[in-house]
Amino acid sequence: MKIYIKPSNLLLLCFLTIFIMGCSKEDAVELNEEGEVINPEQGNKIVSGDPALNTLIMTTWDESIVKVDAQTGKEEIVYTLPDYTYAESLPDYSNGVLYVASDDNSVNAFNVASNTFLWDTPMLEYHDSLGISNTNCEGGICYTAGGYGVVVALLEGSGDIKWYYSTDEDGELDDVLNEATTPIVYQDKVYIFSEEDFLGYYPAYMHVLDKETGTLLNKVELPYDISSVPLIENDILYLPAKNMYAINLNTLDVLWSFEAEGVSSPQVTEDRVVFHGIPKDNTIYSALYCVNKQTGSFIWGNDTGFDTLWTPTVVENVVFGVYEKATSFAFSTNGRPFAVKLSDGKQLWYMEDVVCDNAPVYANGMLYFHGHDINATSDTDKNVGLIAMDANTGKVVWLNNVFGYDYANTPIVIAQNGVFGPGYYR
Repeated sequence: MKIYIKPSNLLLLCFLTIFIMGCSKEDAVELNEEGEVINPEQGNKIVSGDPALNTLIMTTWDESIVKVDAQTGKEEIVYTLPDYTYAESLPDYSNGVLYVASDDNSVNAFNVASNTFLWDTPMLEYHDSLGISNTNCEGGICYTAGGYGVVVALLEGSGDIKWYYSTDEDGELDDVLNEATTPIVYQDKVYIFSEEDFLGYYPAYMHVLDKETGTLLNKVELPYDISSVPLIENDILYLPAKNMYAINLNTLDVLWSFEAEGVSSPQVTEDRVVFHGIPKDNTIYSALYCVNKQTGSFIWGNDTGFDTLWTPTVVENVVFGVYEKATSFAFSTNGRPFAVKLSDGKQLWYMEDVVCDNAPVYANGMLYFHGHDINATSDTDKNVGLIAMDANTGKVVWLNNVFGYDYANTPIVIAQNGVFGPGYYR
């Protein structure tokens, strides 16, 4: 069944509230004399949450898998992969084990407490590949998409393949040019989203698989490639595929659409949907949008600089996002973290002198990301690394410079009350 989309004129750049340019650390947030955020209804905090609950941050450092003490920033290498083998995706954590896909087209498992390697399993075969997805572990099974559109379900304990599936039109396993994205597990099904192939022979599809067997149950042609990780909640698929769509998962009816030139993964609250987007007919700039969950109608929008799609995070009545200032280097980012109110988009704080290299991860009142605290010291080379930031004020709490300018993935945080990742995590 093909999803047909009705045109919409909801996305209008003229509604945007330009709120960031010209701010600095000094005037970014209203503080009292003690340096606390003036917000009496939450004890002078914009979000609740106890940072003491955060235990470990899991990330990468070139070929190494690294754990970092969330309180002190002290790092410890869990395991180092072979030379020129890099973790390529956001890891997942389950029952003391970290699972991460690497660029040799395999999934790797590590015991975090003992810093030991447990197993690695090729996604049918080891080879250098593109299109490796994040690993999603649930119910003792890890689901990952590897090179050339091959999707595997692996047993957590052993790494044995439970089933595999190819997104190729004919189910072929070799020389398939269309890539797949992070598997989404919902109830008794797994949802895979494959891109249009490089040669234009195959369109983008949503593949619906039986969670136990990997058997294809349905295959739905999409109007465009997805632009970020979709979200399923209460039988509604929020699909970022150029535009943002809300789709009834049972009937495949489009409930509403919000026109754009690309959108991030959505954040869904009780009555709102928040996402980063590139305005329609505009390929240069971006905005943070808040729309009505039932209708998709515009509520507020804020200018967020150039056209990088940073996925926001919503916590209570706060949206944490990134303003992209852009660089002269292709595929590089130059983002500045900020916080605004969910209710009206009003700015709470904005850090002009802190740069994000990947999406900030919120966990219990803190934000964690690789980046650059520009004015931390007079030695700029020492101001780059893994950063811990107070989510209430935007103040940098610590910076681990060991990571420096080296290759590093977006982290996840292991806390006493759960596992936290960026807005598109799980």
